[in-house]
Amino acid sequence: MRYVIVGACAAGLAAAEAVCSVDPSAEVTLLTEEPYPPYSRPLISYALAREIPVTLYDLPPPSPGQVRVRTSTRAAGVDPERKEVVLEGGHSLSYDRLLLATGASSRPLDLAGEGSTNVLGFRTRSDAEVLDREIRGGARTALVLGGGLVGVKAAHALATRGLDVTLCIGSDAPLSQVVNPEAGRKVAEALEDEGVSVRTGYRPSALEGEGGRVTAVRFDPPGETLRCDLVVRGKGVRPRTELAEVLGFGDRDGIPVDARLRTPAPDIWAAGDVARTFDVAWQAPRVNAIWPAAVEQGALAGRNMAGSHETYPGSLAMNSVKVGHLHLVSAGITRPPDGPYEVRDVWDPTAGYRRVVLRDDVLVGAVVVGTDGRPGPDRTGLLIAAIRRGARIGDLPFDPLADRISWSGFAFGREAVTGGRRGPAATLPTGDPVGKEVFR
Repeated sequence: MRYVIVGACAAGLAAAEAVCSVDPSAEVTLLTEEPYPPYSRPLISYALAREIPVTLYDLPPPSPGQVRVRTSTRAAGVDPERKEVVLEGGHSLSYDRLLLATGASSRPLDLAGEGSTNVLGFRTRSDAEVLDREIRGGARTALVLGGGLVGVKAAHALATRGLDVTLCIGSDAPLSQVVNPEAGRKVAEALEDEGVSVRTGYRPSALEGEGGRVTAVRFDPPGETLRCDLVVRGKGVRPRTELAEVLGFGDRDGIPVDARLRTPAPDIWAAGDVARTFDVAWQAPRVNAIWPAAVEQGALAGRNMAGSHETYPGSLAMNSVKVGHLHLVSAGITRPPDGPYEVRDVWDPTAGYRRVVLRDDVLVGAVVVGTDGRPGPDRTGLLIAAIRRGARIGDLPFDPLADRISWSGFAFGREAVTGGRRGPAATLPTGDPVGKEVFR
């Protein structure tokens, strides 16, 4: 059986290993546009900041001898009738089963001049290496446009390398889609302590420059122009659905898949940052562009491609970022829309920030911001397990907003926590990531 996997990151690698575990005679080809063999994308910011050695990028090849990795190879189209992947340049590659693990790309600014050599995303190893060359070549000032997780991590890495960094955000605080304004301002203060200048209410309207390079960005509002040597797009990512769109399915919200991760086209699956799977918090299909979900989906899709019939239980949004003395972890629904949601949060100047989101008293989201030496993200694994389980807030054997968790509550039930009548302790499911946080 011939298996072709388009994309050699988390989902693609997991799928290749899974195919080989089920079908020992499989012939697997992994295609990647990048010139590098598989690497760990979440380590980009740490490598650029020189907080880890570059060698930690490299990931072990999947099933050596059985899986062929083709680098610098772009899939330009798919012919489902002939069962061929059309490669850029006119060649084609036949398949019996195909996986689209094309991932996501940096969201564009949609401004003239965006193709300039010093305007970069912060998504790939190539992005990080170009930024590194620019820094070693004399770049001293950088504008990071966007205050989400990508923008915050890019600003941290560039400031660590000694650049004069300005983080420009259209909203009133960093991470506005994750935390409330007060907690976001605490993140801004932590960035300022690292030497990053944070400008809120700044929306880029024009890129200015010459000779193929941007030298300044104009912002309206507030009607100000800031000079720069580098521009980094930090406005998030969008699914790469080009191949699926040609086949008649897939859009800006990702590729639709069923419970077995099959697309509407026969013998074609999708997984990872491009797949719209069931979200256990929203109770609806969504793309969750995080490494753990990509690995889970890739492995399940790979086994199903090789003949299994497994169903995917669903994904959950999770993110983690450390800025100075602050460490933020979020899971599930963190900024709910109007509707049947209740938000409870608390900010303790010494212990940090905690937020839970409830829907009909069921825990569907949580944010924890811890400070150095204080409890914080260490509790998030328990909250993630509770969200996955669909636990009611009153059934938890601890208070998610309290500074400490009473571990005796797990051993002896709620009586140990409440001091009142004994109630049933929450039973967390085996296999959930309790105490483990490896997020994108």
